[in-house]
Amino acid sequence: MKTTANNKAVLYARVSSDRQEKEGFSIPAQIKLLKSYASKNNLKIVGEFVEAETAKKAGRKEFNNMISFLKKNKNVKNILVEKTDRLYRNLKDYVIIDELENIAIHFVKEGNILSETSKSQDKFMHGIRVLMAKNYIDNLSEEIKKGLKEKAEQGYCPTKAPVGYKNKILKSGKRIIIVDPDTAPYIKQAFSLYATGRETYASTARILAEDGFYPNGHKCTEKNIERILNNPFYIGAFKYRGKLYPNGQHEALITKDEYFIVQRLLALKYPTKPVKHDFAYNGIIKCANCGCMLTGEIKKGKYIYYHCTNAKKLDKSKPSIRQEKIEETFINNFLKHLSMPVSEFERLKNQVKDFVNQGCDYIEEKTAKIKHRIDVLNRRLSKLYDDRMDGIITDDFYFEKRDTYQKELDELCFTFEQIATSNRNIIENAEIIIELSKDAHSLYLRQTPKEKAELMKLLTIELLFDGENLIITPHSAFSALLNLRKSHKLETVGVEPTSKMDQNRFLRV
Repeated sequence: MKTTANNKAVLYARVSSDRQEKEGFSIPAQIKLLKSYASKNNLKIVGEFVEAETAKKAGRKEFNNMISFLKKNKNVKNILVEKTDRLYRNLKDYVIIDELENIAIHFVKEGNILSETSKSQDKFMHGIRVLMAKNYIDNLSEEIKKGLKEKAEQGYCPTKAPVGYKNKILKSGKRIIIVDPDTAPYIKQAFSLYATGRETYASTARILAEDGFYPNGHKCTEKNIERILNNPFYIGAFKYRGKLYPNGQHEALITKDEYFIVQRLLALKYPTKPVKHDFAYNGIIKCANCGCMLTGEIKKGKYIYYHCTNAKKLDKSKPSIRQEKIEETFINNFLKHLSMPVSEFERLKNQVKDFVNQGCDYIEEKTAKIKHRIDVLNRRLSKLYDDRMDGIITDDFYFEKRDTYQKELDELCFTFEQIATSNRNIIENAEIIIELSKDAHSLYLRQTPKEKAELMKLLTIELLFDGENLIITPHSAFSALLNLRKSHKLETVGVEPTSKMDQNRFLRV
């Protein structure tokens, strides 16, 4: 059979962990399924891309190779993948795929194909799937953050030890921070030198460099000294996520008296510049020409304008946009178009529930691993008890190991319960997305500029200013919802819906 442009395809398969790939279950099953699908549907596979990596961050090796291949081979128009969460699990990957032209994505196990001719309804549901996958990763991230916060509350810094200390793992598995005898003397020397009032960052760095101080293998610089002298870690405290924890469990290198002498000297030499204005949209809008952020300024004593910082020195002109114009554009070109009949929103909610109740691979994989570990710990506890009763081990050894196993078991049981209820949480969060779409316009009108900026960040992937227009890139679900709403409106007046894929991705003034 002669291969044509329309039936050429690439195959993409991925598992969520190296362990699963080594066990040889998921990858072969995916490839077999996709090749069988290609054979039945007269598709010619011209490239296979397989990897066993988690996808919390975009930038997977084989994923990138596939994108490069498709860009070079414009006549290949099909991607074969098992399910949505096999292809991408974050919004950044969605945008990368979305930028490919005239590509049809075959989600074989889900039984649908997403292309430029797909209905807006299908695109919206696809966007919801992507958001839910990201939501799952975010939920796990939140659980990790809770654990790290609890560790900080107990006085143990959950981050990497600064220079002067080093991280150590005890036999019990507990992680602690201890003094590094090789670099700690240099930290004490830095504070002693600066406390005299005669040294600067530069001179202190030079003296320590001459004495052989190479923090993390690099020559000591002014930045190194600045970080050291401003870090409360050296007096037994530490900062974590913006909060100061004064009673750390690590050993202090510097006395509090010497530390605060240095802080007073720093305040005199480097006074903090007062912030006159806190502009709401600083840091969320980029210049379309050079990629630099827009910054706000006051003109004529009362009007707020935003212009490119031109940090890269690529453009001497500084076109600006009024704050009111930003808000007006966001309302008229985006928020007003999200609304649709209540019946449509209710139907979307029901479809989300049906999708989630089918089950998600990443949840099943996670719960299976945790359940296996719970079973192992229960067997160990039972055997430990038998060994104690038979006199094989001492009481002291029994209680030490029992407490260790029981602590891990309690934590795993809690995590298992959290993940077991994650489907319900996903449904609730998806409903929040849909409700937010419906109420975003009225909510935005009632908010302060700061709150409006937060809502902008929630609803969009990117905001660009090209010198004239504000270009809005909505998150995937909201972008598809715009298409869905537009199709609904066009069909109402008897006009055929557009076939352009994701036409509303860029919304201009």
